[in-house]
Amino acid sequence: MKSFRLITRLLLVLSVALASYGQSFRGTLRGEVKDSSGGAIAGAAVSARNTQTALIRTATTSGDGSYVLSELPSGSYDVTAAGASLQPVKLAAKVDVGADTVLDFTLGKVVQVEQTVEVQAGSTLLNPTQSTLSQVIENKLVIDLPLNGRDFGKLVALTPGVTVEGSGVAGSEKGFGQFNINGNRDRSNNYLLDGTDNNDPFFNNSALNQVGITGAPASLLPIDAIEEFNLQTQAPAEYGRNSGAAVNVITKSGGNSFHGSAFEYLRNSALDARNYFNGKPNPHSPFKNNQFGASLGGPVVRNRTFFFGAYEGQQERVTSDFLLGVPTTAQIAAAETAAGGAASVNPALLKVLNYYPTATAVDSATGNGTAQVAVPDKNDLNSAILKVDHQITPNETLTGRYAYSGGN
Repeated sequence: MKSFRLITRLLLVLSVALASYGQSFRGTLRGEVKDSSGGAIAGAAVSARNTQTALIRTATTSGDGSYVLSELPSGSYDVTAAGASLQPVKLAAKVDVGADTVLDFTLGKVVQVEQTVEVQAGSTLLNPTQSTLSQVIENKLVIDLPLNGRDFGKLVALTPGVTVEGSGVAGSEKGFGQFNINGNRDRSNNYLLDGTDNNDPFFNNSALNQVGITGAPASLLPIDAIEEFNLQTQAPAEYGRNSGAAVNVITKSGGNSFHGSAFEYLRNSALDARNYFNGKPNPHSPFKNNQFGASLGGPVVRNRTFFFGAYEGQQERVTSDFLLGVPTTAQIAAAETAAGGAASVNPALLKVLNYYPTATAVDSATGNGTAQVAVPDKNDLNSAILKVDHQITPNETLTGRYAYSGGN
């Protein structure tokens, strides 16, 4: 019986491992190598070199001239194909997360002098290798497009089939929602960060970049740390979990060159017009929002070990204006008299009354007191991420990542 239980547990662990293996946060290069007459070239050598990390992956074409380079980290590559006695050809390619990049080669002239032909690869309108509908949001869009609150999640609206709530809070009016895809509920999406689970177990939304109460972000992944993200509206079966979209966010890695950034964004009521409800004697409601941060990435050991870190902070001070209905001094005295005098009133109730602001005016129609009140509030946020990549072999990479987000 003990042996049976042990074998059962082992099989369960292996089944979980196999089930999770199919979910990829990498990209694939595939294509064919032919000669100038259109004939397939078998045994041609194809190599892809990452322009940032110098990672090199190689493949050899099969009998029909096809090759596949799978599980490539997203980024830019120089891809070279070379056949026996034929002039090598180099193409530049962009590998996106969760996508197949098709790159075909035509090798022509017999080698006379050592030289390389560089061609910029173009993108195809139709991908014959996948049935998945997906949209890759690249880093340039993430950085260049205006994002109120610097929440990259709002860019999902660029994908066909996505519906967001009209006020700008994605998915649901009062927060805790993301977006709706092809008629699915806003809690039917699957969120991944570098291929790992990024789902909040309680609300079934994204853990990082989760929308808080009334749309205020409860956590943020720093914008400068995002390489790209892929939203698959018809995710392959291996992703599983939910019936909606699969959102795979890829964070940046360092390279052989040092790169960094620093920023600050400011919003201040001193630059705004007076709120319509800020009539006299109410002053101009203060509003201050500062968002600031920095990032840095580079090599620890060239061609082997790289790091990338980013920090983003927010300090917001805002005042909300209210016209409250409050009891007047006369109304309080009348209530005490009706209760038999102040001595017979529960002292706790008198303390509750002290929380009411003093009436500054009386409504002539009802006789009730009113008071104009400015309520201060704040929203502070600190988010950071650190990522280290080490290339053990051309086919093995070890990655460690720590992310933190705290709000008040």
